[in-house]
Amino acid sequence: MIKKISSLILLLVSLSSCNKYLDIIPKGKFIPETVDDFEDLSANPSYSSSGYALLERLSDGIYMPESYVKSGFNTSSSKTYMWAESFYVNPETDNGWDPNYANIFNANIILQNIPKLPANEKTRIDQIKGDAYCNRGSAYLNLILLYAPVYQASTVASDLGVPILTEPDLEAKPKRASGKEVYDFILNDLTQAEQLLPEQAEHMLRNDKKTAQAILARTYLQMGNYVEALAYAQKVLAVKSTLIDYNTWSFVNPARPHGGTTNRPLPQNDSERIAYRTTSFGTALTNTCISPDLLAIVDKNDLRFKFFWSNLENNGKPTTEPYPVYIRSELNFNIGVPEMMLIAAECQARLGKVNEALSYLNKLREKRFAPSDFKALQAATAEAAVKLVIQERQIELFGRGQRWFDMKRLDKDPLFKKDYKRANMEGSYTLKQGSPKFVCQIPPKVLLMNSNIVPNPR
Repeated sequence: MIKKISSLILLLVSLSSCNKYLDIIPKGKFIPETVDDFEDLSANPSYSSSGYALLERLSDGIYMPESYVKSGFNTSSSKTYMWAESFYVNPETDNGWDPNYANIFNANIILQNIPKLPANEKTRIDQIKGDAYCNRGSAYLNLILLYAPVYQASTVASDLGVPILTEPDLEAKPKRASGKEVYDFILNDLTQAEQLLPEQAEHMLRNDKKTAQAILARTYLQMGNYVEALAYAQKVLAVKSTLIDYNTWSFVNPARPHGGTTNRPLPQNDSERIAYRTTSFGTALTNTCISPDLLAIVDKNDLRFKFFWSNLENNGKPTTEPYPVYIRSELNFNIGVPEMMLIAAECQARLGKVNEALSYLNKLREKRFAPSDFKALQAATAEAAVKLVIQERQIELFGRGQRWFDMKRLDKDPLFKKDYKRANMEGSYTLKQGSPKFVCQIPPKVLLMNSNIVPNPR
């Protein structure tokens, strides 16, 4: 019988004392034996905490006052904001690499040992296997989006991806697989998950069909396969299309907007939620402002602007910062209905179906404006519709960990590629179009542990 499993599963992502390649758990084996053991391991909270707040610091949606950048100049937080060549030094934990490979390790333990379970528990076993495939596929998608070049059909077979591990072997020192091999692996895992998982998960720490379908929609969007991305987004929306009406929200004290918002759900109670994803970095955007670029495209009557940004500080006094400050400190990395609507809208626009794209956008925006302020978006061309979708993604998905991945894929799109700049009173930071820094560096400690892994160009 596995011992103290609820504590052990947390060790998988919290300990960093091992000198092995993965650096995720101390040497030893925690092997589940019963169906209950496997279910406990499948419901590991770490699976839902693989979003990283550092993604928001990489994105162009925030402005950090220079005083905060300087005070943490040598920290990963400031380095990500400055788009440094590398964010970590040995032996720092990389909050992108480590938790995802820990989740892969867990999934591999399950998939390696689950054949030992009795065949008469098929329904429960299918859920457990489906969870493992879904969590592993999701982790590999996170990894390749962070540490490998953007998907391009002409180069993906030769591009370096990330190491593929299919067994829980801490002694392994694998090489980086090609980008194509990793994407094929992701699609295979998620497709198997879709087949095995139930229509509805019994609680938020388990996956169901629409979870796998939503991650498939994300994957195909990143691959530029708009037909498949649209198909999977529509599969999800066919069974869940709930939108929160922001008109039902109000500040507890309008004079102190940081004091709380009535009727705004926590991530675990979010009725738009398709898959629960949270982050332990709850205060990562404290002391940040909206960037001038994002501020320029947000309608000041947009309720998202009203409830997420303020010209007042915590004490109710006017901010001395040059831009409105972020009200929310917690981040909601859930995969939700709005994201599926935006994927469907982008795919429709890129496939030339302007009216269908606008229909998704306007249905979403109706819940983000007071009725008297809502104006339906219009576009005369598919290109104009695509631009509207990308703009809406910037606003709606702020704080969801997706903007950095959008910036990366759009860097290869003639409609959107550009230099990104952050200007402060004492200097500026630039991420040039085509920069190798759109691909995050492999953590230094991993390069030291495993000489088979090639670092990313700089």
